Amino acid sequence: MFKKKVFWGILVALVAIGVVFYLVGAKMSPTLSEQNGQRPKEATVFFHGYGSSRNAEKSMSQYLVDHDYSNRRINVTVAKDGTVTMDKTIAPGDKNPIILVQFDNNKSQDFNQTAKWVTTIMTKLSQQGIRSVNLIGHSMGNMAIAFYLMNAADNGHDLPKVVRQISIAGTYNGLILANPQSNSPLSAEGEPQTKTEIFNRLAGLTAYYQNHSTKVLNIYGNSTGGSASDTTVYNNSSKALKYFVRQPSTYQETLIEGAGGQHSKLHENQTVDQDILKFLQN
Repeated sequence: MFKKKVFWGILVALVAIGVVFYLVGAKMSPTLSEQNGQRPKEATVFFHGYGSSRNAEKSMSQYLVDHDYSNRRINVTVAKDGTVTMDKTIAPGDKNPIILVQFDNNKSQDFNQTAKWVTTIMTKLSQQGIRSVNLIGHSMGNMAIAFYLMNAADNGHDLPKVVRQISIAGTYNGLILANPQSNSPLSAEGEPQTKTEIFNRLAGLTAYYQNHSTKVLNIYGNSTGGSASDTTVYNNSSKALKYFVRQPSTYQETLIEGAGGQHSKLHENQTVDQDILKFLQN
């Protein structure tokens, strides 16, 4: 009887030790997809604003790399003739690759054309195994995203699913200089009392969000105090995005106040970086 108790005691101890080693090994070992050399399935794509370049995306993307969200940044360039090139391919072992887009025609306001360029980018990502994306835009880069969602995101089943969208300093009811009425008061649902041409052109966004489950984070800055703007875009213009987002998609917003909320400083702001990382990990 004593020997049986000893035997079972040793057996239980060995099993317990085995479980501990298994759990520790699972944390330290590469994932199954890494072992099999599979490519990642999700990418995060940045779009810059008017007259800008991918340089505006580098600080935010570097923060994601520094905090172990990603280990790979890929530069994508859209030439003035619409040709899309990538400086690297998505490779096995890449973790949450980050795509830094640059439009060489960086002042184009033909947003239907811009949407076609974005579609080409998404097609290339799909061909390299990407099945879902997070889209991040600053200023007019959000128009590239919005018109892509309206015009193309539903047109091809092979295009990556948009899981998350982050809008920074969005211009959904226009810019201060071009559209002084873009500070029009908003309803509780985000609808402006006075709608600009660009807001009316975005009407198709509602159908997109109703037919998809996309998580939306809207970040905007107030660096001017009383005028409630980031010096380039009124907060009410940025907040008008809320009107289009309907269930099952979800919407949340973040206000950045003070000097760091200025239009161009928003993409160099560590609070914004932290909000982006937290949202991507959610």
